[in-house]
Amino acid sequence: MRESEREDVIRHAFDATEELNLNRSSYRDAVYGFFLKMLEEDVDSGDVSLIPPELYQSILNAKIIAKSPAVLAGLDETIFFGSHRNLQIQSDFQNGDPVSSGDTILNVIGKAADILILERSMLNILQRLSGIATVTKSYVDAVAGTNTFVVGTRKTIWGLLDKRAIQCGGGLTHRLGLHDAAMLKENHLSILRKSENQNALRKAVTEIISAYPYLRFIEIEVSDDEEFRAILDYVKDITAPFPFVIMFDHFKPDTIRMLIDETRQKNLYNRILFEASGNISLETIRSFAVSGVDVISVGALTHSVRSADFSLLIENNQS
Repeated sequence: MRESEREDVIRHAFDATEELNLNRSSYRDAVYGFFLKMLEEDVDSGDVSLIPPELYQSILNAKIIAKSPAVLAGLDETIFFGSHRNLQIQSDFQNGDPVSSGDTILNVIGKAADILILERSMLNILQRLSGIATVTKSYVDAVAGTNTFVVGTRKTIWGLLDKRAIQCGGGLTHRLGLHDAAMLKENHLSILRKSENQNALRKAVTEIISAYPYLRFIEIEVSDDEEFRAILDYVKDITAPFPFVIMFDHFKPDTIRMLIDETRQKNLYNRILFEASGNISLETIRSFAVSGVDVISVGALTHSVRSADFSLLIENNQS
């Protein structure tokens, strides 16, 4: 398998770009529902600051500006929702674009009341998602020149929106949930080991492949060399319509390199994709990338990200 072919396999397995697109009704509905829930929780029975009401019916211009550099995410989603809430929103930027401090990200036209009611929800979305895209871009830049992709995890707060933000930063999404790829991790394996059937893991893998032939991939986590070599024995006998992935959990890069070399020696390399995971930081990620893994999953992209710094301002030059 050539590198370009392997890259195609990786992208097909770990990149859900098509699913996280506003042209897809499922994603569009998810975005609208999420925004609406956030807005309803914020507004509840009404904005008590908008008194007297008649003063807030005039049409105003506002802008959302960047107060620090960032990579944008959530832009299309914000414009989409705003258009359904009586706002006209326009931007000279796209998701994934870098912005500098002082740049106008969005221009907003609408009634003063509508702008003020939506202000915090729009900023919350844009700031968190752009924060994810910004930190993802830093990890992607750190592995530049290697054949390794940075991917997210399910350690998300806002689910699909967080996953979409990772894409905007140049990362891949990994699985979107429990439904699109099978992962047998520590707790799954513990349960299978309790079975009286010594071949419980092999049986489980075979039945998953048979029941769900449409999956993106099937992945098994290994925590030491012995587990890795045991999984290699499974791979020799497995045929699946999707990739088989081995996850190195908390391995050292040198050990990963050695074990991947073993798969080449056994002519199994082209049958497996490799993932590294486990407290991998911006400082250490490149050492894992050069070990030969195909993807590196980083929970920090979403579970503890710092939001970007944006602000909405009403323009003062109104007639």
